[in-house]
Amino acid sequence: MIEIKKISKTYDDIVAVADLDMTIQPGRIYGFLGPNGAGKTTAIRMLMNIIIPDSGNILFEGSDQRPPSNQIGYLPEERGLYQKISVFETLQYFAHLRSVTHPNDLIKEYLQRFDLGSRLQSKVSELSKGNQQKLQFINTILHDPQYIVLDEPFSGLDPVNQLLLKEILEELKQAGKTILFSSHQMDQVEKLCDDVALINHGKLVIAGNLKTILQSEGVKRLQVIPTHGEDLSHQCFSAFNSERSNGSVFIEIDGHSKQDIIATLNTAIDLKSVKVAEQGLEDIFIQLVQGAKT
Repeated sequence: MIEIKKISKTYDDIVAVADLDMTIQPGRIYGFLGPNGAGKTTAIRMLMNIIIPDSGNILFEGSDQRPPSNQIGYLPEERGLYQKISVFETLQYFAHLRSVTHPNDLIKEYLQRFDLGSRLQSKVSELSKGNQQKLQFINTILHDPQYIVLDEPFSGLDPVNQLLLKEILEELKQAGKTILFSSHQMDQVEKLCDDVALINHGKLVIAGNLKTILQSEGVKRLQVIPTHGEDLSHQCFSAFNSERSNGSVFIEIDGHSKQDIIATLNTAIDLKSVKVAEQGLEDIFIQLVQGAKT
């Protein structure tokens, strides 16, 4: 478990992170979200001890003593691989730094799994952006760390490799690893994460169980499809807070019962279908960030 307790960081008169509280449990995947410039990378660098907080504490299993470096795997957003040595030598070198004994078979296994088995002797500089991202991810988990911190891990990956990365993250979760990752790809966060935290302007906006947040923060709406297309602009919709989109009318349920809305519409138009429209994490993210600005 990692506990981040009221950490703050200020540069001159700019507050990068302010009193940030987060708890990342083992065996769960924690999504760390925020718009550009929100303070995510600064917070991650404080977690990794690259930057020292001005105040607050970071605890690993209840202790402020950091675990050995070979217990932490870190994938930074910017790549830090040596470009002029081979793929195989790169992973051998970092495995040696982290005291991995007899790593060669494991290296080959991971490279094969990521479709890099034929690139063992290729220089890192010869790899595409996506393949360098895969190599850096392998380097992050090769030493079997307990704590895994990933900053934009899906960057540069095609859909097939995104799927493979998600598969491996699920395996690491099942193995009881403590996993934090930052991403702008809300669909990936929504599919993968158990818990999330959203920060904006360095401050925590919301944190908790993802399913609970989706249920409690999402605006409840009905998706209405009239039988006749011309009824999309019928005046009966003006009685509600509604909007048209792609052949449907979306009506906010707040303040009304679903039955009352349907009964009102039924008296005016024929309805082809009516269903509750679930809001996704991206919609909630936008609402919360915009709300935090007001």
